[in-house]
Formats: sequence, C-alpha cells, structure tokens
Amino acid sequence: MTTTTHVPSEVRAELRPIGTILIVVGAIGAIAGILAIVYPELTLLALGLIAGINLMLLGALSLVDAFSDDGDTTTRVLAAILGLLGIMAGLVVMRRPGESLLAVLLVLGIWLIITGVVDLVRALVTPHERGVRLLGALVDLVLGGLILALPDVTLGTLAVLVGIAFLVRGALSVVRGFQLRRAVAE
Repeated sequence: MTTTTHVPSEVRAELRPIGTILIVVGAIGAIAGILAIVYPELTLLALGLIAGINLMLLGALSLVDAFSDDGDTTTRVLAAILGLLGIMAGLVVMRRPGESLLAVLLVLGIWLIITGVVDLVRALVTPHERGVRLLGALVDLVLGGLILALPDVTLGTLAVLVGIAFLVRGALSVVRGFQLRRAVAE
C-alpha cells in the first residue's frame, strides 16, 4: 500500500477493520507463542490444539490476503495456496494432537518451511513491506528447518521453537495491522 490520499474515504473505512483483524489475530498468535515458551511442559494435546488454532487463523488471514487488491496474480495465488495449506494443517493438528509427536513435528515443520518459501517469493516480487516479509520468511525457514532436522526433540524444545515462530509471526501481524490502520487514517 502506498499512500491513501487518492483512495476514497469509503475504501479507507473498509480497510480499517482489516488492520484491526491483523492486530487481533497477531496478538492471539503472540499469546500462543508466549504460552508455549513459558510452559514447555505442556502436553502434546494442548500444544496441538494451540498450534492447530493458530495455523487455522494464519491460514484464514492468508486467504483474506489472497482476495485483496494488493499484489499481482502470482502473489495472490501463493497467498491462497498458503491459506488453504494453513487451514488444512490446523485441522490435521487439531484432529489428532495426541497421536504422535512425529506427526505434529512434520506438520508444523513443513508448514513453516512452505510459509517461509511463499513469504520469500512474495517479498522478492512485491516491494511493499519487503523487510517484514523477508524477516518472517527467514524465521519460518530456520525454525521449520530446525524442527524437521531434529525429529527426536523433546516436547519442551518443540514448544519453544513453535512458540518463537508464533510469537514472531504474531508480532509481525500486529505491526502490519497498525501500519494498515495508520495508512488508511491519513
């Protein structure tokens, strides 16, 4: 988004709630991340439910992003794919959170890698918010890679890695929400 001086006030009024949604979902993601870091002894069931809900929310946000006018067709299609994968990953994790640590590790690790790759492509194609997208992509790629490379990690370590990823992504979503709200207020 560049400047909003040429954007009609009706459009700006419609964009303001999207900023609020980004802030709320980001705060929920950050809280989920903090809880996972503070209480690493959480059971797999609790971690699975927190991760599943967060993945579904992040997937829904990506779908909303796919239907925005921001970006070209390629980035919008990538956002739609990422959104559907996030929702599906969230459902898988929530459906069988206690089945096996390996399944949760694989779902979360793969999702973080795919998210990182998509955000990296989007950052390279779209100059808007390039730095924020690159930071998010780097964090997701590194943490997803660590999760997949260390499948025998303990639940505590998994909780910390996932917590860091959700905390960073949540914080970045809050920043984007405030940036959007500030841009439409001008």
